[in-house]
Amino acid sequence: MALCIIGAKDISVFMKQKDAVLADLREPSEYENGHIPGAVNIPAERLEAFMRRTDRSRIHIFYCQHGSMSFQEGKKYARAGFKICSLAGGLDGYREWQKRQPGG
Repeated sequence: MALCIIGAKDISVFMKQKDAVLADLREPSEYENGHIPGAVNIPAERLEAFMRRTDRSRIHIFYCQHGSMSFQEGKKYARAGFKICSLAGGLDGYREWQKRQPGG
């Protein structure tokens, strides 16, 4: 299965229509300092245990700070048969997109 790459504007669509899991792969302290609404914190070192327990039929959207770690982890789990998307640009990209939105 291929890894999909999504942009910040796509997150709400996936969360509403696809029953997706939005996973912040950063450390808990980073997550506490700001994250995308609706995200659960699953630090990279706990990701394998989480993925063993999760529902494979759901889409999992991974993100990190810049997008590179979530992309690498996403490729690994997509090859293992999970439905994985990686957020292009990570949290930084999401914040930049938010700034360009009306009222942002």
